[in-house]
Amino acid sequence: MNIQLHQWRLIGALALALMTNLAHAENAPSAEAKTLLYISPADYQYSVRLLHPYYDYWFTQGPLVEPIALQALQDKSADVAMCKANEVANTIVRIKPSLFYNPQSRVFYSKLEATVYGGGGELKGQYVGEAQQQGLTSVDNATQFYLKKAYSLAMQNLMSKLPIDQLGQTASAVNKLPCGMIGGQQEPKIGYY
Repeated sequence: MNIQLHQWRLIGALALALMTNLAHAENAPSAEAKTLLYISPADYQYSVRLLHPYYDYWFTQGPLVEPIALQALQDKSADVAMCKANEVANTIVRIKPSLFYNPQSRVFYSKLEATVYGGGGELKGQYVGEAQQQGLTSVDNATQFYLKKAYSLAMQNLMSKLPIDQLGQTASAVNKLPCGMIGGQQEPKIGYY
């Protein structure tokens, strides 16, 4: 009786370990991905305020943009994964979101700037997708709906300009830059005098 109890505990522990490993494997980026999507950690950490005289609405752009951009890129090319740390790929697509709300005309203006880098860190191209979406800021769920819709329309515009056939072209294996290093590159600065 005691031996059977230990056997059942052992089987339960092995099953739990197997389920944990499967869960981690599903969340891990694909090792074969030729293209990685990079969104700055600042877009996940720092909130943006929508301009409105009566409502204070703050949101982080990264969690809203990530599923929209990843799904749009995966629909065009199956070998796309999210950059989490130091993965390498033949192509890295950096997405920089921005959004503005005009409360008088009740319009969300969204813009997604995509910068495409080769595996070695060389700049392949810069593309911009812009969109406008009518909507209100009020209840959290309604505002989230309009934000997602505005970013989805901007991503559709961006995908019409992004050369999907050139993504994932092979690069020298010794020349690949970890995708986490893309955020450390110098941003272009505009001086207003």
